[in-house]
Amino acid sequence: MEKLAQYIEEITNDLKVDDFNIKEVQMRLPARKHFWVARLIQAKIDRDKVINLKKKLKEQTVSKVLEESPVKLTINAANSAAEKHETIQKINIKIKELDMIIEYLERVEKIMSSMSFDLKNITEINKLEQL
Repeated sequence: MEKLAQYIEEITNDLKVDDFNIKEVQMRLPARKHFWVARLIQAKIDRDKVINLKKKLKEQTVSKVLEESPVKLTINAANSAAEKHETIQKINIKIKELDMIIEYLERVEKIMSSMSFDLKNITEINKLEQL
C-alpha cells in the first residue's frame, strides 16, 4: 500500500489549484494526464506479470504437493493446498494491491479529464469577477 499512498500524495499535489498557480496548472495539465495514464498502464502490465508468475508458481506447487503427499490427492485438492502456500498468499496480496492501484488510477484519469472544464470555469469566474 506504500505505492498507493505515494500516488495519492502526488495526485493531491497535482490537483491543487489556486489563483496564483492556475495558469501553471493549465499549462502542465496535458503532461500530467499523460504521466498518470502511463502509471495506469504500467500498473496493468505489472498486474499481468504477477498473475503469470502466480500461475507458474502454482503449477510448480501443485506438482510438488502431488509428488510429496503420502496419500493420493485430486487435482482440486492439490490446487486448494497450493493456494494456501505462503508464496501464493503473498502474490494474492500483491495482486489485490495492484487491483486497488488500477482502480484508483482509472478514477484519477476521469478526474484529470474533467479538470480541463473545471479550469475553464475557474477562468471564466475570474473574468466575471474582474468586470
